[in-house]
Amino acid sequence: MKKFVCIGILVLMSLFSTVPAYAADNGIQNTGSQTVITPQFTYISFLIPGLSINSSGKASCSGMTSTYNSSHTTKLTIELQKSSASGWGTIKSWSATGPGPNTIDIYKEYYVAHGTYRVCATAKVYNAYGTLLESQSVCSSTVIY
Repeated sequence: MKKFVCIGILVLMSLFSTVPAYAADNGIQNTGSQTVITPQFTYISFLIPGLSINSSGKASCSGMTSTYNSSHTTKLTIELQKSSASGWGTIKSWSATGPGPNTIDIYKEYYVAHGTYRVCATAKVYNAYGTLLESQSVCSSTVIY
């Protein structure tokens, strides 16, 4: 039952969260009157991090990803990071691996002390021979507790 609730929460988070998309100048091609923007991800269909912290300090950390190709394998890692004077430091991380194009999701809880936090999700896509094809990271918005 808990797994179904977690999956439901992740689906809702994916529907109502936004992931910024960035295009570099070299990714834009001018074809006369139309401009074509190439995608940021080549093998990854989506990559969504999530973070919420309740009033007791329980951080709900999540990540979800999928690939386009069924012959590829994806490793998803999420890192709970805390901000300090020297930058962001990882305090906890979790990983899961699965075949494409299945959705890989991670949902974990971890109690935190007061501070500023974010979750960074990293997806790595490998072909059938174990060669790394793509590695991308996306970080959630910061949450202050």
